[in-house]
Amino acid sequence: MSKELTAIEWRSDQWLFQFGGLRPDNVLEYFSQSPFWDPSSNNAVLKMQTQFNDLQHSSYDLKSMVGIEFAVTHQEPPSLFIVTKFRRSSPTKAVPITVYYITDGNAYEAPTLYSIVSTRMLSSIKKVEEAFDIARSHAEFHPSMGYSWKKKTAE
Repeated sequence: MSKELTAIEWRSDQWLFQFGGLRPDNVLEYFSQSPFWDPSSNNAVLKMQTQFNDLQHSSYDLKSMVGIEFAVTHQEPPSLFIVTKFRRSSPTKAVPITVYYITDGNAYEAPTLYSIVSTRMLSSIKKVEEAFDIARSHAEFHPSMGYSWKKKTAE
């Protein structure tokens, strides 16, 4: 099971200053510095294999590789970039695993649908429980009459 990273906010001011901010052509490089990056991903392997030769400027097709890959799936430069982690099993089949977003240089892991729904359900149940507690405080029980609402006393 992977580590829970949804509570982490990551930012590298030094990198942003050095490279002049985020652009579509450097956002994956920035993301590769974060704790969300998988160093065994196809992106990382390809970068390591081509960094010291003339092939680094060639365009490679990650779709021909099998394994984990990262891709920018949405962008509104310079403030928002969505990076998706995929598990690719063939050139035509890639299953999204996790979604990350970078907003104004801050990188986050997006919560899963399960965690959003379960949190919302838990907070809803808590509110229902509070309502029942209030209703229970206004009810009274008598063995011969059963339950009834408490009568307001004149003060």
